Amino acid sequence: MCTIASKLIDGSYFLIKTRDPVPWMRWDDEIKLFDTPEDKYKKLIIQNPDEHEDGYYGGINEKGVAYIATYVSVEDNQVSYIRRPYVRLILDASTAAEAVEIIKKFNPRIGGNMYVSDKKESYLIEGAPEKYYIEKVKDQSVRTNHFLKLPYKNKSFALPNFQNWSESRLERAEKLVGEAKNLEDLKDILRDRKNKEGKASICRTEGEVECCTHSAFIFDPKKVKVYYCQGNPLKNEFKEFGF
Repeated sequence: MCTIASKLIDGSYFLIKTRDPVPWMRWDDEIKLFDTPEDKYKKLIIQNPDEHEDGYYGGINEKGVAYIATYVSVEDNQVSYIRRPYVRLILDASTAAEAVEIIKKFNPRIGGNMYVSDKKESYLIEGAPEKYYIEKVKDQSVRTNHFLKLPYKNKSFALPNFQNWSESRLERAEKLVGEAKNLEDLKDILRDRKNKEGKASICRTEGEVECCTHSAFIFDPKKVKVYYCQGNPLKNEFKEFGF
């Protein structure tokens, strides 16, 4: 479960994400370059290190098209964006608008809150099995693990504290994203510990809860860069990657 956002800073629609995997998901991840004849463009994707398991968590291609998402479970037979090869296919797009069209063609639809950006525009997508809600981002947009536009409730809201965690992170992230002016501010959002007493902070630590923050990353479509923190961002540094 993750906090994700799109923010316009200095002419680039940055995408940011914490990765807070639930217990039945792979906890560690890595960044990998995809540059094969099957890939229309070179791609940097944060992924599950085991190529035999599902797990594409976000990425950017050499054209500056970036994608992030977080899952929202509303039905039993729902397909998550993390399934291979969805993210890799989305990043065959040359623009954010083209990426949206690729996503719209998936059948069945992939589920969750999603952002796709390039250096000129950014889109929010809320995805459920029945429909997508799509809107263009103006200056900023934030999502956690519930929908704000689609009328479907996350099944995990039945779990203790889950709804509070999702709603508290959304409120806090909206405030911080609104104040962010540069890359360092975005990194600080992904490290934020406000509401830790209620186990509802954006960044959560091992030992505090089982579903804690295992990595974080930022995509800059204008500079075509990734700032990837492998491990909890309170203990590890963001490293820059490009093509």
